[in-house]
Amino acid sequence: MRRVIALGAIVLLGLGLTALLVFKPWKVEVESPRFVDRLPMDDIIGRTNVLNLSRDLIPVTYSNQISFREFISPEFILSQGKINGLNLQRPIYFFGNQTKGEIERWGVMVHVSDSSKLYPGIKRFEKITELKDSSSFDQRVFIFPEYDLAVGYGKDWLLLSDRKSFKKYFDNVYNARIKSIYPRWRQFIEEKLYADKSLQMSVISKELRSYGVKSALLASSSDSLSLTLHTRITNVDTIPFTLKESGDRFEQIEFTRRLINLHLNIDRLKEDTNHHLYLLLKKTANKISFPLAEFLETWNGDITFRQGGLQTIVEPYVVSELDENFNITEVVKYKEKKISGFALQMSMGDTRPEFIRKLYSKGILTREENKVRMLYFPPMKAQMEEESVSFYTSSFQPETVMDSTQSVLWDFNYTPVLFTVDSLQSKVAYGKINIGLKKFLKDKLK
Repeated sequence: MRRVIALGAIVLLGLGLTALLVFKPWKVEVESPRFVDRLPMDDIIGRTNVLNLSRDLIPVTYSNQISFREFISPEFILSQGKINGLNLQRPIYFFGNQTKGEIERWGVMVHVSDSSKLYPGIKRFEKITELKDSSSFDQRVFIFPEYDLAVGYGKDWLLLSDRKSFKKYFDNVYNARIKSIYPRWRQFIEEKLYADKSLQMSVISKELRSYGVKSALLASSSDSLSLTLHTRITNVDTIPFTLKESGDRFEQIEFTRRLINLHLNIDRLKEDTNHHLYLLLKKTANKISFPLAEFLETWNGDITFRQGGLQTIVEPYVVSELDENFNITEVVKYKEKKISGFALQMSMGDTRPEFIRKLYSKGILTREENKVRMLYFPPMKAQMEEESVSFYTSSFQPETVMDSTQSVLWDFNYTPVLFTVDSLQSKVAYGKINIGLKKFLKDKLK
């Protein structure tokens, strides 16, 4: 009996030891931070589906006959991602900061499908540029001095950034905690507006806030001629104007470089002299001693402006000549001069005469015979009507049409940029920024 009991105990002990070795209850499975937990925070955050973005750019690359278009095709990008262990079917996230239009720092994070392929892929760059291996322990870090870049990666993530900012970003990514995603990243990822676009970006910065803007959400789309940024601007204060249904506007003609068509209800702007927008306008107006208060008092919110193309004007000039008796006499002659076309029309109320007199007294408007000159613009004709005032360089007053468009077209080094306001809410403005690509691509590809 004792032998049976002893044998049973040995069998049970063996089974127990086997179970311990198989199931290892003392080994606790450590959960890793999610990819989104590792995303660093900065003024600019965004994401893009690089394959969808590449598809969106196909009309641009083919229309402009870009020679390397095959290398930015979705098929090529996807194949390179698979070769190097990157999962490019999932979004790429980016972040950074800029001041006064200059990028100060930036970073990109990519999903990794097979980290064992990353090292061979990175080492291939040694054939074309210097590569420094700065890895230590389980931190895989590589530096490209020539391009001022740094790369680090883990099991399911890869970080690429400028070398100066890399340590800050890498510490955030490498030491991330489980379920520690930044609230702003969570809100951005869950945002439904523009979710169908191939690229979305959110901006919150001190620079924007100085203009009264709390945040900006942007998303991109493109066609063969232009890039469009769809925008949602959230302001700190209530927007001090609303949109009118329609108003007079000048039509865009050939060689038009600048075009403004705005029709606003500005009663609140007139009253709130402490509003960000009012203070910004005042700061700009003070540079040329423009009487902003008097202008807003008489302006009824409609402005249409057009500049561009060449127009011919006849200007008188005086020369000294010798007559038949060799006496010096002054003779008035006339010459034709090519100038940039200019037309401006604004709706104005009863206090318009006082405002116009103020412009003359400050030298912003000056008289030249039967014309007037406004600052650095050429001599123009002035037309005062019951509810508006017009200035134009053409022989006849330009015609206007009724339209509901709220837009500003501005030429930046021959690249047209069209700003359009679609709708306004209490503190939110929706619109688009359309950027012509022809000149930009021509210059960059040259």
